[in-house]
Amino acid sequence: MERKLVIVAVLPIAVIIGYALIFKIDLIDVFLSMDPVFVVLFFLSYITQCLILAYRDSMISKVNFFTSFKARLFGNGISLIIPGAAGPDLARAILYTKKGISLDKAFSISLIESFFDVTVVSVMFLILFWLRFSPLLTIFVFVAFFNVAMWIAGFGYVYGTSHETLNRLEQKIFTFKYIKPLERAYLDSKWLIKDRLSNVKMASFYSALTVIGYILQSLPFYLIFSSYLKSIIINITYQVSLLVPIPSAAGAAELALTAIIPPSLVLVVRILELIAYSLGLIFVNDIKFSELREKVKEVWKVS
Repeated sequence: MERKLVIVAVLPIAVIIGYALIFKIDLIDVFLSMDPVFVVLFFLSYITQCLILAYRDSMISKVNFFTSFKARLFGNGISLIIPGAAGPDLARAILYTKKGISLDKAFSISLIESFFDVTVVSVMFLILFWLRFSPLLTIFVFVAFFNVAMWIAGFGYVYGTSHETLNRLEQKIFTFKYIKPLERAYLDSKWLIKDRLSNVKMASFYSALTVIGYILQSLPFYLIFSSYLKSIIINITYQVSLLVPIPSAAGAAELALTAIIPPSLVLVVRILELIAYSLGLIFVNDIKFSELREKVKEVWKVS
């Protein structure tokens, strides 16, 4: 396990060094030549986006704003190590359980948040990518389309089958004795997801907040390119590359950014982003695995 963590920690650094060697870029020179204004604005825009998403998350989760903000930062930090639902989504859910929410419901809430995060940025990318099209972006078009299709299909199924009892297919699945204890938690989670998404007005509001967050996060690039549209395209392209299920999107992020910005700026963005995301790891001490085991036991005994 420790060896895997070391590999995960070293991977993005190794990719950055390899990228610099390929394009013959001096990393020390990259650090020394960073525009201080760009660096400050980069971190401010990142925190601003997290604040906006935390406000949205607090409305979805119904926990206080500070907890949502902390969960957002922590989830981003964990995504550097473990991508996908097992990483940032579960990390946010664990912090929500500290506010009296059961783990199954907390995880469902976290998935709803990710639904808006992923589908909104993917749709934005699919609408705008052709304005700066490059053959290197082809794979990310598929990544965006796949994520939109899978999330909508998954949540569509949950929404359409959210009833008091299991359907025939689900009944067969829950005949397995190790899954059977999760039946009640599964039904409650489906109901919770449907409840949070059934209000079209609020769902639209959540989507709008997410769009605003991504737009504001794009502002640092305006200092360089003097174009709001290009700045937004750069940011959403980068965000879509982070959907590739690799720790810290090592390699994928560099490839996506190379298609639209100079290699030296690619390194600046990657370095600053890794530092920004790492800030969330300061909350790792808030998680006690003994408490997590108890939460899991509670869910497993629901039925």
